[in-house]
Amino acid sequence: MSDEPPTPTPAGAGAGSAFPTRSEREAVLSVLRDDFGDVAEKVASALLRGDGLRLGDVVPRVQAAAPVVPPSVHEIKCALLKLLQHNVLLVRPVAGSSGGGGARAAPAVTYRVNVQEALYRLRFPTFLEQAKKSFGLEGEVVMEELLVHGRVRLDQSLDAMAYNLAELRRQQAEAEAPPDEDEISDAELDESRARIRATFVEMAKKRYISRVHPLDLKVPEPEPRPDFPPSIMRGNDAGGGSGSSAAASGSGGAGSAGAKRSAAGATGANGADKPDDDGITVRGKKKKAQAAAPSNAIPVELQLMLEADDARKRADAAEAEFEPELAAGRSSKKRKLTKRAKLPSRGAAGTSGESDDADAPAGMAAGGALAEQALVWRFGADQLMRDLRHAACVRFATENINTVAGVIVAAMLQHSSPHEREKDEATSYPVTARELFAVPAVKSALPKDSKDTWRLLLNYITVMCRDKSGMVMKVAPETFDATQARAGDGGQYVVHMQKIVAFLRQATTHAYVQDKFGVPSARIVRLLVEKRQLEQQTIGELALLPSNDARRRLYELFAERLVKLQEVPKRADHNPAFTLYCWSVDVPRMERSVRERVEASLCKLRARRKLEAEQNKELIARSDQLVEANDVAKFDKLSRALDRLDRAVLQLDAMLMLYRDF
Repeated sequence: MSDEPPTPTPAGAGAGSAFPTRSEREAVLSVLRDDFGDVAEKVASALLRGDGLRLGDVVPRVQAAAPVVPPSVHEIKCALLKLLQHNVLLVRPVAGSSGGGGARAAPAVTYRVNVQEALYRLRFPTFLEQAKKSFGLEGEVVMEELLVHGRVRLDQSLDAMAYNLAELRRQQAEAEAPPDEDEISDAELDESRARIRATFVEMAKKRYISRVHPLDLKVPEPEPRPDFPPSIMRGNDAGGGSGSSAAASGSGGAGSAGAKRSAAGATGANGADKPDDDGITVRGKKKKAQAAAPSNAIPVELQLMLEADDARKRADAAEAEFEPELAAGRSSKKRKLTKRAKLPSRGAAGTSGESDDADAPAGMAAGGALAEQALVWRFGADQLMRDLRHAACVRFATENINTVAGVIVAAMLQHSSPHEREKDEATSYPVTARELFAVPAVKSALPKDSKDTWRLLLNYITVMCRDKSGMVMKVAPETFDATQARAGDGGQYVVHMQKIVAFLRQATTHAYVQDKFGVPSARIVRLLVEKRQLEQQTIGELALLPSNDARRRLYELFAERLVKLQEVPKRADHNPAFTLYCWSVDVPRMERSVRERVEASLCKLRARRKLEAEQNKELIARSDQLVEANDVAKFDKLSRALDRLDRAVLQLDAMLMLYRDF
């Protein structure tokens, strides 16, 4: 058997996404360089270019790409540990290559950069604002702790979060009245701990924070191949020696019964499939080869945590040397407890998937449930993105119709939120008009001077159903309750979020084309989207443009990959004089092109902001000591420039969310 490594498969093969594009790769590297440094950027670059790399493959690639001083192996391991701690690294188990003696090697893991998680770091300010809006100061403190550290344990971070909450509450109190005490008292800290714990539980219930599940490092076994008759398997050598021997035995003449029994015995011993005289393949029972005891069964990421901890604590020389046999054989429980007790301090205790008596609380159940000290938490990306999507739908209804329509859509989405599981559900959970009428926010939003508010609510829902965007859809007719004297429930309705997102994408793309290429070009794109396919002369007539101007604008859009051209020849020689040139718009391709430009613009804006900050770092460092009017004016100008760049980054990130996440 060849010892060559297996051919890397695309990232989309297992995760449902394709290889990152060039713009995605540049955006990810820009984010990781600013947040984690140059070594982490080089490691991520190597992982993005070679999908699914092992540690032995990452080190030479990173060191070869270094211009002057290559990073050490320890620095590369620390960079991997940082990426894992902040949810940017995907760890996948792979089967080890078999050795010369036939015994399989120890299972290994491959590393892959999670592009989506890396781009989530662009909208951390938005996540903080969401948490503060939903849970107050306590939610902001909890979310900030999760975003800063990536993965946290409640028992380790509770004191720090309580102190931060007490500081924020004292800062708010200083605006009203001067504080009585200079230091934070124990009573304030105890109250803050109780508030943080209650808010933490509430955020977990509402999925704003999620638990980090243990890593599944079990290599999936290949699915057994079905058995086919010899008439199908004859001549197919894909199965190796067993398939050829089955075909050979099937093509032979009739033998004695003893020969058949001996052949059947050989089948049971060797695991090969032997057909009988009727051409029926009998699958023999295969004996599983006993795998050799792995010499290093602890995952590499856990080894990195131990090595990082040992590098920080050099006091005990015996702890610095790592012995993989302890975890593989599970023979020395005392030393295993010592090793595992260190893992939570690095923020990844939940990845071990086990808990010991030393870490278990007194009230821990005997069924093996993980204790609070062993649970590791991270921010709930799906729920946060779901809230952002809902907010975009509410804003769309408010801008398209009025405030009352926005309140109705918000009530429908709030009713649907507990029932949604994916971040990009097509429609909301059905709700009746009678249930909407019972919502206090909807009642207060309806005009008070109306005599029949129930009929007015139905009229609003009907208007939203008839809107060209299709934002609301009726899914069930009105039903009547014989026990009630009132009218029926008005029918069941859903918010069609997928149609709203598609309408927003179309409007955003139209605005982009109009700003960059002009109003006539945007009119051409709109015509092609509506008519599907048009000939060049027809486009000029419908767009009210001269033939030369229409041709020039079409080729400008074609060069930017926004439209596509199809030739329809009338003659076999493809004479241009007898060929129709039909123009059309591939909407997914056009949206992908716009998204790539947004990602490229994000990288440029972030680079510009970093350059401005580096060029004026001395002025920023002494901003509190500025006295001269010239320096104050320079600092004000710099602050306004940085604020404009930050706002532009947030606006581009909102557009990127529309094309990528919604």
